[in-house]
Amino acid sequence: MIELQHVSAGYGSKLVVEDISLALHPGQVLTLLGPNGSGSTLLRTIAGLHPMAGGQITVDGVPVKELTRRQMAQKITYMPQSRTIPNITARKMVLHGRFPYLSYPRRYRKEDYEAARRAMERSDAWELADSPVQSLSGGQRQKVYLAMAMAQETQTILMDEPTTYLDIQHQLSLMTVAQQMAGQGTAVVLVLHDLCLALRFSDRCVLLQEGQIVQQGSPEEVFQSGALDQVFQAHIRRVDTPNGWRYYYD
Repeated sequence: MIELQHVSAGYGSKLVVEDISLALHPGQVLTLLGPNGSGSTLLRTIAGLHPMAGGQITVDGVPVKELTRRQMAQKITYMPQSRTIPNITARKMVLHGRFPYLSYPRRYRKEDYEAARRAMERSDAWELADSPVQSLSGGQRQKVYLAMAMAQETQTILMDEPTTYLDIQHQLSLMTVAQQMAGQGTAVVLVLHDLCLALRFSDRCVLLQEGQIVQQGSPEEVFQSGALDQVFQAHIRRVDTPNGWRYYYD
Protein backbone atom coordinates (compact mmCIF):
# COMPACT_ATOMS: atom_id res chain seq x y z
CA MET A 1 0.00 0.00 0.00
CA ILE A 2 1.11 3.55 -0.72
CA GLU A 3 0.69 6.18 1.97
CA LEU A 4 1.13 9.95 1.69
CA GLN A 5 1.87 11.84 4.88
CA HIS A 6 1.58 15.65 4.74
CA VAL A 7 2.91 15.75 1.17
CA SER A 8 3.49 19.09 -0.55
CA ALA A 9 4.85 19.69 -4.05
CA GLY A 10 5.04 22.51 -6.53
CA TYR A 11 7.12 24.49 -8.96
CA GLY A 12 9.69 26.85 -7.53
CA SER A 13 8.20 28.64 -4.55
CA LYS A 14 4.60 27.96 -5.65
CA LEU A 15 2.99 24.92 -4.04
CA VAL A 16 0.48 23.12 -6.25
CA VAL A 17 -0.42 20.45 -3.69
CA GLU A 18 -0.11 21.12 0.02
CA ASP A 19 -0.27 18.96 3.14
CA ILE A 20 -1.86 15.92 1.45
CA SER A 21 -2.33 12.83 3.63
CA LEU A 22 -3.84 9.91 1.78
CA ALA A 23 -3.71 6.11 1.51
CA LEU A 24 -3.97 4.30 -1.84
CA HIS A 25 -5.67 1.02 -1.01
CA PRO A 26 -5.30 -2.15 -3.13
CA GLY A 27 -8.58 -3.24 -4.66
CA GLN A 28 -10.02 0.26 -5.03
CA VAL A 29 -10.54 2.80 -7.79
CA LEU A 30 -9.65 6.19 -6.31
CA THR A 31 -10.29 9.31 -8.37
CA LEU A 32 -8.69 12.71 -7.80
CA LEU A 33 -11.01 15.56 -8.73
CA GLY A 34 -10.16 19.23 -8.99
CA PRO A 35 -10.45 22.25 -11.29
CA ASN A 36 -6.71 22.69 -11.90
CA GLY A 37 -3.52 20.66 -12.35
CA SER A 38 -3.08 19.66 -8.72
CA GLY A 39 -4.18 16.06 -9.34
CA SER A 40 -1.67 15.59 -12.15
CA THR A 41 1.16 17.03 -10.05
CA LEU A 42 0.21 14.74 -7.18
CA LEU A 43 0.31 11.67 -9.45
CA ARG A 44 3.77 12.57 -10.73
CA THR A 45 4.96 13.12 -7.17
CA ILE A 46 3.66 9.71 -6.07
CA ALA A 47 5.40 8.12 -9.06
CA GLY A 48 8.70 9.73 -8.08
CA LEU A 49 8.79 11.92 -11.20
CA HIS A 50 8.33 15.20 -9.35
CA PRO A 51 10.14 16.23 -6.16
CA MET A 52 8.36 16.68 -2.87
CA ALA A 53 8.59 20.03 -1.13
CA GLY A 54 7.64 18.38 2.15
CA GLY A 55 6.16 15.29 3.74
CA GLN A 56 6.78 11.63 3.02
CA ILE A 57 5.51 8.90 0.71
CA THR A 58 5.95 5.24 1.62
CA VAL A 59 5.43 2.13 -0.49
CA ASP A 60 4.69 -0.95 1.61
CA GLY A 61 6.16 0.94 4.55
CA VAL A 62 9.40 1.92 2.79
CA PRO A 63 10.05 5.63 2.07
CA VAL A 64 10.27 6.23 -1.68
CA LYS A 65 13.60 8.00 -1.24
CA GLU A 66 15.07 4.61 -0.29
CA LEU A 67 13.84 2.91 -3.46
CA THR A 68 15.68 2.87 -6.79
CA ARG A 69 13.92 3.94 -9.97
CA ARG A 70 13.73 0.29 -11.04
CA GLN A 71 12.20 -0.74 -7.71
CA MET A 72 9.67 2.07 -8.03
CA ALA A 73 8.80 0.96 -11.57
CA GLN A 74 8.17 -2.58 -10.31
CA LYS A 75 5.66 -1.25 -7.80
CA ILE A 76 4.03 1.76 -9.47
CA THR A 77 2.87 2.28 -13.05
CA TYR A 78 2.36 5.85 -14.24
CA MET A 79 0.32 6.56 -17.36
CA PRO A 80 0.68 10.24 -18.37
CA GLN A 81 -1.95 12.23 -20.18
CA SER A 82 0.29 12.73 -23.21
CA ARG A 83 3.67 11.52 -24.47
CA THR A 84 5.90 11.55 -27.53
CA ILE A 85 4.88 9.18 -30.32
CA PRO A 86 7.71 6.80 -31.29
CA ASN A 87 8.08 5.23 -34.72
CA ILE A 88 7.51 1.64 -33.56
CA THR A 89 4.67 -0.87 -33.68
CA ALA A 90 2.00 -1.00 -31.01
CA ARG A 91 3.29 -4.38 -29.79
CA LYS A 92 6.79 -3.03 -29.27
CA MET A 93 5.34 -0.03 -27.46
CA VAL A 94 3.45 -2.27 -25.08
CA LEU A 95 6.57 -4.35 -24.47
CA HIS A 96 8.18 -1.21 -23.02
CA GLY A 97 6.02 -1.88 -20.01
CA ARG A 98 8.23 -4.88 -19.27
CA PHE A 99 11.46 -2.82 -18.98
CA PRO A 100 11.50 -2.78 -15.14
CA TYR A 101 11.91 -6.58 -15.16
CA LEU A 102 14.72 -6.78 -17.72
CA SER A 103 18.45 -6.36 -17.36
CA TYR A 104 20.53 -4.54 -19.98
CA PRO A 105 20.77 -5.32 -22.86
CA ARG A 106 17.03 -5.94 -22.86
CA ARG A 107 16.00 -9.34 -24.18
CA TYR A 108 12.32 -10.12 -23.98
CA ARG A 109 11.33 -13.46 -22.50
CA LYS A 110 8.32 -15.63 -23.23
CA GLU A 111 6.54 -14.25 -20.17
CA ASP A 112 7.08 -10.69 -21.41
CA TYR A 113 5.40 -11.41 -24.74
CA GLU A 114 2.57 -13.17 -22.93
CA ALA A 115 2.10 -10.23 -20.55
CA ALA A 116 2.01 -7.82 -23.49
CA ARG A 117 -0.59 -9.89 -25.32
CA ARG A 118 -2.80 -10.19 -22.23
CA ALA A 119 -2.65 -6.45 -21.71
CA MET A 120 -3.47 -5.66 -25.34
CA GLU A 121 -6.41 -8.03 -25.32
CA ARG A 122 -7.78 -6.48 -22.12
CA SER A 123 -7.45 -2.95 -23.49
CA ASP A 124 -8.99 -3.92 -26.85
CA ALA A 125 -5.72 -3.12 -28.65
CA TRP A 126 -4.61 -6.56 -29.88
CA GLU A 127 -5.79 -5.97 -33.43
CA LEU A 128 -3.42 -2.96 -33.52
CA ALA A 129 -0.36 -5.01 -32.54
CA ASP A 130 1.47 -4.70 -35.85
CA SER A 131 0.40 -1.14 -36.64
CA PRO A 132 2.88 1.73 -36.28
CA VAL A 133 1.92 3.87 -33.28
CA GLN A 134 2.32 7.02 -35.40
CA SER A 135 -0.40 5.78 -37.78
CA LEU A 136 -3.01 5.33 -35.05
CA SER A 137 -5.77 7.72 -34.07
CA GLY A 138 -5.70 9.42 -30.69
CA GLY A 139 -8.18 6.93 -29.27
CA GLN A 140 -6.26 3.94 -30.61
CA ARG A 141 -3.00 5.26 -29.17
CA GLN A 142 -4.66 5.68 -25.80
CA LYS A 143 -5.64 2.00 -25.83
CA VAL A 144 -2.04 1.06 -26.63
CA TYR A 145 -0.72 3.25 -23.81
CA LEU A 146 -3.19 1.62 -21.43
CA ALA A 147 -1.97 -1.80 -22.54
CA MET A 148 1.65 -0.75 -21.91
CA ALA A 149 0.69 0.38 -18.42
CA MET A 150 -1.13 -2.87 -17.72
CA ALA A 151 1.79 -4.95 -19.05
CA GLN A 152 3.95 -3.47 -16.28
CA GLU A 153 1.90 -5.55 -13.82
CA THR A 154 2.42 -3.46 -10.69
CA GLN A 155 0.50 -3.22 -7.43
CA THR A 156 -0.51 0.38 -8.16
CA ILE A 157 -1.42 2.11 -11.41
CA LEU A 158 -1.67 5.90 -11.71
CA MET A 159 -3.54 7.26 -14.74
CA ASP A 160 -3.68 10.94 -15.64
CA GLU A 161 -6.82 11.75 -17.66
CA PRO A 162 -6.91 8.28 -19.29
CA THR A 163 -10.20 8.94 -21.11
CA THR A 164 -8.63 11.70 -23.23
CA TYR A 165 -9.25 11.14 -26.98
CA LEU A 166 -11.70 8.29 -26.30
CA ASP A 167 -15.29 8.31 -27.50
CA ILE A 168 -18.04 7.58 -24.99
CA GLN A 169 -18.09 3.83 -25.68
CA HIS A 170 -14.36 3.49 -25.09
CA GLN A 171 -14.47 5.78 -22.05
CA LEU A 172 -16.96 3.40 -20.46
CA SER A 173 -14.84 0.43 -21.52
CA LEU A 174 -11.71 1.93 -19.98
CA MET A 175 -13.46 2.66 -16.70
CA THR A 176 -14.78 -0.91 -16.64
CA VAL A 177 -11.20 -2.15 -17.10
CA ALA A 178 -10.14 0.07 -14.19
CA GLN A 179 -12.78 -1.57 -12.02
CA GLN A 180 -11.64 -5.01 -13.17
CA MET A 181 -8.03 -4.23 -12.25
CA ALA A 182 -9.17 -3.07 -8.82
CA GLY A 183 -11.19 -6.27 -8.49
CA GLN A 184 -7.95 -8.20 -8.97
CA GLY A 185 -6.28 -6.33 -6.11
CA THR A 186 -4.65 -3.38 -7.89
CA ALA A 187 -4.78 0.13 -6.44
CA VAL A 188 -6.09 2.21 -9.36
CA VAL A 189 -5.70 5.99 -9.04
CA LEU A 190 -7.15 8.29 -11.69
CA VAL A 191 -7.18 11.99 -12.39
CA LEU A 192 -10.47 12.78 -14.11
CA HIS A 193 -12.25 15.99 -15.02
CA ASP A 194 -15.40 14.11 -16.03
CA LEU A 195 -17.31 14.16 -12.75
CA CYS A 196 -20.05 11.89 -14.04
CA LEU A 197 -17.62 9.11 -14.91
CA ALA A 198 -15.76 9.55 -11.63
CA LEU A 199 -18.89 9.32 -9.49
CA ARG A 200 -20.18 6.31 -11.40
CA PHE A 201 -17.06 4.15 -11.43
CA SER A 202 -14.98 5.11 -8.37
CA ASP A 203 -14.84 3.45 -4.98
CA ARG A 204 -13.43 6.61 -3.43
CA CYS A 205 -13.17 10.21 -4.58
CA VAL A 206 -10.80 12.91 -3.34
CA LEU A 207 -11.82 16.48 -4.12
CA LEU A 208 -8.97 19.00 -4.33
CA GLN A 209 -9.23 22.77 -4.28
CA GLU A 210 -6.22 25.08 -4.40
CA GLY A 211 -4.01 22.05 -3.82
CA GLN A 212 -5.67 20.83 -0.65
CA ILE A 213 -8.20 18.10 0.12
CA VAL A 214 -11.61 19.62 0.81
CA GLN A 215 -13.66 16.43 0.71
CA GLN A 216 -13.07 12.70 0.38
CA GLY A 217 -15.03 9.51 0.72
CA SER A 218 -17.33 7.31 -1.32
CA PRO A 219 -18.99 8.86 -4.39
CA GLU A 220 -22.20 8.98 -2.36
CA GLU A 221 -20.52 10.88 0.48
CA VAL A 222 -18.81 13.34 -1.85
CA PHE A 223 -21.99 13.93 -3.85
CA GLN A 224 -24.16 14.41 -0.76
CA SER A 225 -21.68 16.87 0.75
CA GLY A 226 -22.48 19.46 -1.94
CA ALA A 227 -18.76 20.24 -2.25
CA LEU A 228 -18.66 19.37 -5.96
CA ASP A 229 -21.15 22.11 -6.79
CA GLN A 230 -19.16 24.61 -4.72
CA VAL A 231 -15.74 23.74 -6.12
CA PHE A 232 -16.74 23.43 -9.78
CA GLN A 233 -19.47 26.09 -9.74
CA ALA A 234 -21.75 23.60 -11.49
CA HIS A 235 -24.89 21.69 -10.64
CA ILE A 236 -24.31 17.93 -10.60
CA ARG A 237 -27.50 15.91 -10.42
CA ARG A 238 -28.37 12.22 -10.65
CA VAL A 239 -31.14 9.80 -11.51
CA ASP A 240 -31.65 6.30 -10.17
CA THR A 241 -31.65 3.58 -12.85
CA PRO A 242 -31.86 -0.24 -12.73
CA ASN A 243 -28.05 -0.22 -13.10
CA GLY A 244 -27.39 2.31 -10.34
CA TRP A 245 -27.03 6.08 -10.14
CA ARG A 246 -26.35 8.00 -13.35
CA TYR A 247 -24.98 11.52 -12.94
CA TYR A 248 -25.46 14.56 -15.17
CA TYR A 249 -24.92 18.31 -15.24
CA ASP A 250 -27.94 20.51 -14.73
